[in-house]
Amino acid sequence: MISFVFTFLPTAAVLAFVVYMLISRRKYPDRKGGGPFFFDGDNLVLNTGLPYPVPLAEIDRVELKYSSWELEHRMSYGLTVKVFRQSGKTKTVLYKGYGTAKLPYPADMAAALQARGVRCDLLDGCANKKR
Repeated sequence: MISFVFTFLPTAAVLAFVVYMLISRRKYPDRKGGGPFFFDGDNLVLNTGLPYPVPLAEIDRVELKYSSWELEHRMSYGLTVKVFRQSGKTKTVLYKGYGTAKLPYPADMAAALQARGVRCDLLDGCANKKR
């Protein structure tokens, strides 16, 4: 009986988390191909396993860190999206980018953020490295 309980509890916890994740993802049906983030009304939603909405009014700035070398020489690229809130809190999302997303490249993402009135800094990870 005890072994059944120790087997059932971890399985139940995993199932509860999966159900919670599915319910929270259902709130944002237009997330497919959205890249690392998308807009939902007055929120910037970070496209993670559990969507993370940040009101646009609370955002101080967003940093998009990428490698220009990867953009030029590879089919995919790594991108780090770091959202700075006015309260000082930050949230970081790692993204593997492809040219098939709605906002395929960092410059497109920066333009979309700036169109919504959000300050965006593009940081090239290769600029400080020797080649």
